[in-house]
Amino acid sequence: MRTALTAVPPILTNISSSFNLPDWFLGSLTTIPLLCFALISPFVNRLSRKFGMLTTIIAALIGLLIGSFIRIYSFSTLLIGTLLIGGSIAILNVLSPTMVAEFYPRKIGLMTSAYTLSMTIFSALSAGLSAPISSKIGWQPMLQWLVIFPILTLLIAFGSRGRKHPQQSSRSSFNPTAQLKPVWRQPLAWYLTVFMGLQSFLFYTVLTWLPSIFISHGINQNRASLLLGLLQLASLPTAYFIPNLAGRLTKQAPLVWTIFGLFILGLGGLLLNTASMTIAVIICILLGFATSSAFSMSMILFSLKTANPYETSAVSGMAQSIGYLAAAIGPLLSGLIHGAIASWWPVIVMMLIVVVIQTSFGLLVDSKQSVFGE
Repeated sequence: MRTALTAVPPILTNISSSFNLPDWFLGSLTTIPLLCFALISPFVNRLSRKFGMLTTIIAALIGLLIGSFIRIYSFSTLLIGTLLIGGSIAILNVLSPTMVAEFYPRKIGLMTSAYTLSMTIFSALSAGLSAPISSKIGWQPMLQWLVIFPILTLLIAFGSRGRKHPQQSSRSSFNPTAQLKPVWRQPLAWYLTVFMGLQSFLFYTVLTWLPSIFISHGINQNRASLLLGLLQLASLPTAYFIPNLAGRLTKQAPLVWTIFGLFILGLGGLLLNTASMTIAVIICILLGFATSSAFSMSMILFSLKTANPYETSAVSGMAQSIGYLAAAIGPLLSGLIHGAIASWWPVIVMMLIVVVIQTSFGLLVDSKQSVFGE
């Protein structure tokens, strides 16, 4: 779900040179998928209930395959391919926690850990290797070879049709034609949505502007880029351990407070305005732990706070719709603030305030048992 996206930013100059792209469109190559996530996510539950979860997943994988294959030929196919990729990944984003709820209802923590860890690893690999590989074989063949991932996943999805997984239980026996309560009217769904939205806001803001903040502190560009890579590597342990641990706990408040502490220490460190590489490394490790933990917590809460896969899909679609809209707004708002004041400290303070609000809503989520419960 991430290789098709994270392989692009390191080779933007290559793409621009090949197609003579305007600067505004280069930036949109990362913004378009986020907007697709926001616009399409609310409708995924309806598609899944009408056509079936695996059928919907297979259609999304075909869209991802086609989008990844065609985007290398021209400006037009790049735009169409990016839209297809964004729309397809939006569907897969929503249905990933739903698949865990459907096939592994008694191992939600373990299997959420498995897929968030996998997604994090492949995101880091594609971001780190796309430029070196492109320099050897060209950016077009490099991007086109990524279709191997949706192809392999399609084979597994087709092989899973009609099979009942041994882990399935009464949790997944919910009738897809049954009427759900309107998810947009459930208070806990809104708490989850705000938590998801604010963690997305923080993650994409950090991802976009952290190198620039380090450069403003006196760290050179190459080291700032390496520090961003360190942040992604640091996110790997928590991508595995946080969902696994959350699935075993009856209350998630201790994990919510842990995430709060990691963000406060990491973002607070950015206020020191020092060129010390030691401090910069510590900051990146803390923020890697924090952003990955917050994302993983969001993903598993969709399953833990719902009773069946269709409820999970409804809540996931709602939360990810608003969440990725916040993800698109965060970097833009931060850039505007920095441009107006010519300093990064107001942006860092804004993110610290967002952390406090995010924590408050995380604790509200923990205080309720179920989104659709009485």
